[in-house]
Amino acid sequence: MRAKLLILLLVGVVLSVLTAGCGRRQVDPNEATSFLKDLTSYSTEYVMEFKNDIQTISYEGKQFYDKSNGYRLEVGQDRIFIYKPDKIYVNDVKNNVKYTMDTNFDNGYKLSLVKEYVKLLYTNEEIKYSFKDIEGEKFELVELILPGVNEDKAKAVMYINLKNYHPEQIIVYDEKDNERIKITYSNFEVSPKMKDELFKVD
Repeated sequence: MRAKLLILLLVGVVLSVLTAGCGRRQVDPNEATSFLKDLTSYSTEYVMEFKNDIQTISYEGKQFYDKSNGYRLEVGQDRIFIYKPDKIYVNDVKNNVKYTMDTNFDNGYKLSLVKEYVKLLYTNEEIKYSFKDIEGEKFELVELILPGVNEDKAKAVMYINLKNYHPEQIIVYDEKDNERIKITYSNFEVSPKMKDELFKVD
């Protein structure tokens, strides 16, 4: 009798292990990045924090992306950046001034543009993928080396929520692994209806 009970117990344990193994889906690290690569438009609110050894300066605003029209980045109520293939068009609302900048100009804001980060995945040879649980949510972390020689912007890590594949943060580190820039996204919307006027430049 005891032998039969022991056998039944062992069979139950084995079946439980097999069932758990079958139910656990292996996470493909490319699923989340493929989702972001395929985005043709999105909108999101963001908070961007620039950190140095003395202080943290924060900006908040909205950004919009449309494959046909480019980017619109609103920095608070003061400035609007329209990114086109040839130039960046800036509307300094606060001072009532409009001007253009070269697309290679690095003011840090470009790092907040989700699709610009995703573009680096095509050319970066040192991409690292990892997974992390944060307050009950599962995230994929995509780390890459930033191009160019800049001690304050050596690498960046994007946090992607695996529930919906939406980016929630990008953290930029310097060469000594100190956090220098943190961008936090909220109300990320995929394929929203946007008017062409949003991306219009004068």
